[in-house]
Amino acid sequence: APGVTLPGLVYELMPGLWVWLPIEEDIPNGITWVLNDNDLPIIEAYLQARLVYFTAITSDPIDLELAGWKTWYADGGAAYRPSLEQRRTEGQVADLDVGVVLRPVVMGEERTDTTAIVADCLLDGAVFRMPDGSLAAGSTLGVLLYGSAAALEQVGLAWKVVQIGHQPE
Repeated sequence: APGVTLPGLVYELMPGLWVWLPIEEDIPNGITWVLNDNDLPIIEAYLQARLVYFTAITSDPIDLELAGWKTWYADGGAAYRPSLEQRRTEGQVADLDVGVVLRPVVMGEERTDTTAIVADCLLDGAVFRMPDGSLAAGSTLGVLLYGSAAALEQVGLAWKVVQIGHQPE
C-alpha cells in the first residue's frame, strides 16, 4: 500500500483504497495494538462501513442508496447525507487519486463486549472533483494525514458504526 513501510497485513479493498493492519507490536514506531481474534469482527465491520462510504463517493453520481449504508451504519448513513447530498447536487465525485490507506486501531478505552472505538490515522490521497475535473473546494492534491474515530456497537450479532467523526490526534 502506498506509504506503508512497517510489517503487517495489507489489503486493497477497492482500486485506490487500502487497509494496513499491524500484526507485530512496535513501540518505538507507535504500534501498540495488533490485530487479534477479539477485535477482528469490529475491524471487519469498520472496514465494510468505510468501503460503503468510499464506494458511494466514487460513484457518479454519489450513491446514497447503497444497501451497505443500512447494513454497516446504525443510522443508515444519515450523518453523511447532508454533506454528500450537497456534493452530489454540485456534481462532485471523489477521485482516490494517489490512494487512501486506512490504518485502523481498536482502542482499549470504552471497550466492552458490545461497544468499541476504532481510531484511524488515514493516509488520505483522495480529492473531490467537479464535473469539469477541477478540484472541489476543500480538496488538496497530495497525501494528507487525516484522523478519524468511529464508535461501533454490537447490534444483535453484527457490529455497526453508530458515530464517526474527525479526530485530530
